[in-house]
Amino acid sequence: MQVSLVNMLIAFAGGLLSFLSPCVLPLVPGYLSLMSGVSIDHLKGEGGSRSGALRAVVINSIAFNIGLSVIFIALGATAGLVGSSILSNPWIRIAGGIVIIVFGLHLIGLLKIKYLYKDTRQFSNEKPRGVLGSLTLGIAFAAGWTPCIGPILGGIMALAATSGGWKGGFVLATFYSAGLAVPFLITGLGINKFLGFYSKFRRHLHKVEVVSGVVLILIGLLIATGYSSLLASSRLAGMLPNLEALLKVAPAAPPTPAPGNSKFAPAPDVEFEGLDGKPIRLSSLRGRVVLLNFWATWCLPCRAEIPEFNALQRDLAPKGLSVVGVSVSPVDTSDSIRSFQKDIKQDYTVLRGAEEIGSRFGNGPGLPVTYIIDREGRIRQKFIGPQTRENFEAAINPVLEEAPATARRND
Repeated sequence: MQVSLVNMLIAFAGGLLSFLSPCVLPLVPGYLSLMSGVSIDHLKGEGGSRSGALRAVVINSIAFNIGLSVIFIALGATAGLVGSSILSNPWIRIAGGIVIIVFGLHLIGLLKIKYLYKDTRQFSNEKPRGVLGSLTLGIAFAAGWTPCIGPILGGIMALAATSGGWKGGFVLATFYSAGLAVPFLITGLGINKFLGFYSKFRRHLHKVEVVSGVVLILIGLLIATGYSSLLASSRLAGMLPNLEALLKVAPAAPPTPAPGNSKFAPAPDVEFEGLDGKPIRLSSLRGRVVLLNFWATWCLPCRAEIPEFNALQRDLAPKGLSVVGVSVSPVDTSDSIRSFQKDIKQDYTVLRGAEEIGSRFGNGPGLPVTYIIDREGRIRQKFIGPQTRENFEAAINPVLEEAPATARRND
C-alpha cells in the first residue's frame, strides 16, 4: 500500500467540503432529530433531559456515520482495486479526468447538468428505530448521495484509483468518511452553536461549491495529463512547510565512514521473484554495487526514472553496478509487468516481491524509493521520490571506487 499524507489530507478535506455543501449542511439538524427521535427544541435544551437527548444523538450519530462510511469505503476500495487498469490505459485515464473536470465546472456553476440536481435518497415518514435504524439510514443516505456530495466524492475516488491497490483506496475513503462524519457528530454535541454558525455561514455556501469545483478541476487535470501520482510524491511536501519534517524530497547523504565501518545498516536479505517465477535473494548480488529501485507500473513518477536506470545500467555495469527494479504492489503480476515493458523498455533486472518487503526496508508512503547498496550488502543511501541521473551518480560513483572487502583484507 502506498498512500501519501498529502492524499489523506485531501480526502479528509473533501469530506469536510461535502459536509459544508448546500445539499448537506442545511439538513443536518433534521437528520439529527430524525435519527435520535428528539425534537430540535429538545436538542437545544428547551425542556426534557438534556443529557438523555445528547446520549441518544451521540449513539445514533455514530451508527448513522458507520452506515454512511460502509458505502463510501466500499467505493474507495473498489476504485483502488481497479486503479491500475485506469492508469495503464491512457484513454480511460483521460476520459476519467475529463469527467472530474466536468463535475468541477458543474459545482462552480459554469455547467448545469440536470441529472446532478436529482436527489435519489428515499425518505420515510417513520423515524428509524434505534441504532440499527440509524445505521440503515446512513447506508441509504450514502447510496443515494446528493448532487453536492457526488462530484466531490468522485474526485476522491479518482485519487483512490491512483493509490494502486484496494488498501490505498480503503484508507482514502476512510479519511473522506471521517471528514464528513466528525463534524456531523460535533454538531450533535452542540446544536445551539451549530445553528448560530449556520445562520452566519449559509451566505457562503456557494463559495464552498466554487472551492470544491476548483479542487476537482485541478484533480481532473492531473489525472487527464498523467500527473496524478505527483500528489503521492514527496516532492509536493516541499510546498507544505508544516509537513516538511515528515515528508522530504530526498534526505541528505549520510556521513561516509571509513571503509569497513559498521555504521552502515545491512540491507534486509529478502527473497524476490523473477518474472519467470524463480526466487532470487538480494544476497546473491554481493560483490556488486546495487541500485535497488522500488517502483510500480501504475506509479507515474517511477516511469520518468526508467530511462535514467537504463542508461546507468548500460554505462556503469562494467564497473560493477547492477540496477534492480522491484515491484511489491499486489496489482503488479509478472504478466502485467511484461505488458508494461512492451511500451516502456527496462534494460535491467526487474523483480517482484511480497508487499511486506517494503515495510522491512522502511519505505514509508509514496513511490519511487531507491537504495544504493554497496558490495558488502550495506545501505549507503536512500532516495525518496524521483531523482535525476546526476543525483544517482553522485551517490553511486564513490561506492564503485571503493575496493571490495576482500581486497582491503589482503592489503
